[in-house]
Amino acid sequence: MEHIEEWNPLESARSTELLDRTVKRHIKNILKSYTGWFDPISEMIQNSLDAIEARQKKESQQYVPSIWIHINLQNNTVSVTDNGTGISQNEYKICLAPDITFKQSDNRGNKGVGTTYLAYGFNDFQIGTKTSEFCFVGTIKNGRAWVEDEAGIILSPKIVKSVPVHPKFDEVDTGTTCSLCLCGDNIRPKNLRWLGANANTAETWEKILRIKTPLGGIYLDRSPCNYQCHLEVTDEKGVATSKIINKCEYLYPHTIISTCKDLKDIKNKNETLLKKGKNISRLPDAYYKLNGVYVFWSDTDFASSTEDVFKNFSEDEKKLVEKYKISAYGFLGYTSKIWAKLNTDIFTVRQNSHILRDGLQLATNSMAQGEMHPISLDRYQQYQKSSHVIVHFKNADPDLGRKGFQPELETLAHRISVNIVKSLLYYREHLKTDTGEMPDLEGPKKLHDWIKSQEEHETKSPLIIKRTDLFLPMMEPSITSIPTKEQDVIALFNQFLAGGVIRGLKLLATDQHAQYDGIFKVCMKKPDKNHIYDKATNPLGIEREQYHADFQSEPKILEYKYSFDALIDDFEKGNKNDREIQLVVAWTMGDNWGQRYAVTPLLHFDNLHHRQFHGATHIIKDSSTSNIVFHAIILSELVEYINGPDIVQDYQQKTYIDEN
Repeated sequence: MEHIEEWNPLESARSTELLDRTVKRHIKNILKSYTGWFDPISEMIQNSLDAIEARQKKESQQYVPSIWIHINLQNNTVSVTDNGTGISQNEYKICLAPDITFKQSDNRGNKGVGTTYLAYGFNDFQIGTKTSEFCFVGTIKNGRAWVEDEAGIILSPKIVKSVPVHPKFDEVDTGTTCSLCLCGDNIRPKNLRWLGANANTAETWEKILRIKTPLGGIYLDRSPCNYQCHLEVTDEKGVATSKIINKCEYLYPHTIISTCKDLKDIKNKNETLLKKGKNISRLPDAYYKLNGVYVFWSDTDFASSTEDVFKNFSEDEKKLVEKYKISAYGFLGYTSKIWAKLNTDIFTVRQNSHILRDGLQLATNSMAQGEMHPISLDRYQQYQKSSHVIVHFKNADPDLGRKGFQPELETLAHRISVNIVKSLLYYREHLKTDTGEMPDLEGPKKLHDWIKSQEEHETKSPLIIKRTDLFLPMMEPSITSIPTKEQDVIALFNQFLAGGVIRGLKLLATDQHAQYDGIFKVCMKKPDKNHIYDKATNPLGIEREQYHADFQSEPKILEYKYSFDALIDDFEKGNKNDREIQLVVAWTMGDNWGQRYAVTPLLHFDNLHHRQFHGATHIIKDSSTSNIVFHAIILSELVEYINGPDIVQDYQQKTYIDEN
């Protein structure tokens, strides 16, 4: 018997067969830790970002850190190239082996498993490097097939020299390139088209990547990195679209959901009015009917907060907040339906893709980690599904792959998320009411018979014009002078309807009733761009959240006047009832509206979200209750606005926005 006194157990285990089985088992465990559909793209982007940041620290200001991403739906390939540091020959030879890393602890990934996952989690992976001393591009094939081969038939794959899949690599002086072709069995995802047929442009993929991958950096604890991303997307037919992304930062909900306010802005407005001795029970209209409220919390905010919900941290929790420099972001929307609308209208992905959704997102080192966690409230549970919270740990150490954190950090993050949502709920009165429907503009139905008869006439005798080249937006109206009487107002208003200046109002009748002037409907139909606000091309439009395709309202009452003052006289004499009217069209507001009404100016940029149909210029409200009485289109102010939206802002502010 051989006498043994000492030995190296690792050396003893290095027979080829035993080593293959051991390494294969270890790689399988690594692959199991990757469960997300975006994990492969995230790993490639993450590595490139670390490389360009490393080079940026060493080089002069002339260096422009850049990455190039190509999503090719036609051949099911993702390529990411950077002009970062590149890797040396020795590093290249071992970079695909498990547990090998050359990164620092503050990099986005430093466990040495990311490239192992790319090489052995899939069947066609290319990696190339270029430095002043070494340049090589190689491809490893059948990595996943080898891992899944229990019989030992497939040989351990090797890196073979190859031509760069991504042509951009030839243009960089130093850097790396990675290309992943989704092919073969046992891979996730199997193709790049799982998001739906409409996710096929650079515009759409930019938004997706900025939420689901490290391209959307979460810089709650530091300034955003300054680099460029050149994104190209080739669709299934080979048509390419491209976009340069200069702001590679997470798409926080408030940046893509219109009409949101920072919680700190609301508090500051309260404090400003209080210092001026003004009434703070009601802020200006711009602070109400919001789609969402949001807040950013830095680590110092947590330490110095006077909010009750942040006062009750235990000593251990306070130490964790300090150790990991915890920062956070919170968003509260007015309805849980807001996420579905974003996914279909903004991201244009298939239903249930959940690109941006409710819940808690954990993050570390400027990068989201894992999937969203549910937020559990003990009260106001309907707001759980309309909340989006990010909790960021500095230099935390998540599990292998892109899974989770230590239990004590996850527990603390959940508590922080609940506290943030509770702090936002204090201000829920500023949010819209969740009706699930188009806002109701209807008044009392005292004129039912007249309206009903006009509906029947519309059905029996519709006006049909089959030509499609008429009534397009005109260069100028046929009326050449400023209105001087009510009939001029009616004529100009109808010119604006026919010319497409005001869109979506359909007239059923005019001047057929002894008391009121007309009946109209609000109608919305595709194309969406005809109705949705754009400062340059559609300044009288509504915000996307107000738009409902194929919508048609109930019939409503319309009143014409040269001056709004004349209508007030009719109300005071009892000739007309302001509760029966839904829309007033006049040339001028006159001077007496303030005696009876308050006004929300829809031509002021801060109030765009209050516009409920195309062309509306004012909301007329009861001055004592602030309840909406009716809407108005004041043509003189509309003309000034479309001639120069920025120019009229000061007038709208001084004339209508009353902060007393």
